[in-house]
Amino acid sequence: MNPNKLSRSFKLFYESPINVPAPYHLEAVFSFLQFDTDKPSVAIEIQYIDRSDFSREELIADGLVPDDSWTYEGELPLVWRDRLMSAFQEYVTGSCSPKDQEPFITLEANDTTPNVPLYLEPQESLIQEFMQAMFEIDGRELPLYLGFQFMDRKGNWRKIEGEMSFASLSFTYHDSEEGQKTYANWDELQDLMNHVFIAEFSADKANQNCKSASLAVYPGDGLWYVAGHSLRKPSGNNYYFDELEEKLQFIF
Repeated sequence: MNPNKLSRSFKLFYESPINVPAPYHLEAVFSFLQFDTDKPSVAIEIQYIDRSDFSREELIADGLVPDDSWTYEGELPLVWRDRLMSAFQEYVTGSCSPKDQEPFITLEANDTTPNVPLYLEPQESLIQEFMQAMFEIDGRELPLYLGFQFMDRKGNWRKIEGEMSFASLSFTYHDSEEGQKTYANWDELQDLMNHVFIAEFSADKANQNCKSASLAVYPGDGLWYVAGHSLRKPSGNNYYFDELEEKLQFIF
């Protein structure tokens, strides 16, 4: 998309893939203003579709907000303006005709034809991250609290605990060796999270405290999962734990 078009007001339209059922299916409109200035803003309207068959208790039990809709209007964090701008600049003129398993994504300025992403899947992931960030900013959700215990490259056991914030695109944590720190390479943090959450977590074998000198993960549910015991490698991935430890050593 022509970068000049991003200097004006424009809207991003998103709808979940058709095969995503209620209560997860949603439609969203993001209205951006003064996007390329130092004070960009955004107005968001999200409508959850066909939730009438679900009780408030059922939605909360599934980890979902119980409301049928949500609106927000406020400043757009500059870290998110920059992240979105690089993505939007890759959109091309055209219309979006998704398959059942694909989302509907279209970007429209007032005086231009619609623009769409070349590849829907990565853009959907980006939009979902952006929604999570704005939920954090609005106080609807908290940052993800994560912890890791691993042996560093010097052979010392280290424990890392802190908040993974989608709003600031950073991980602020306490390091048992180096104290309070912040890591802001979001692509590497994403790669770490994607690797962590493909493992199998057995809550009945996990503990509230991590007492043993072992590779362990705290995924934010109040429990520590020890590698090879309560944390199991994905089926067929014999190098999972080695790869996890390498990623932790590289980042921290």
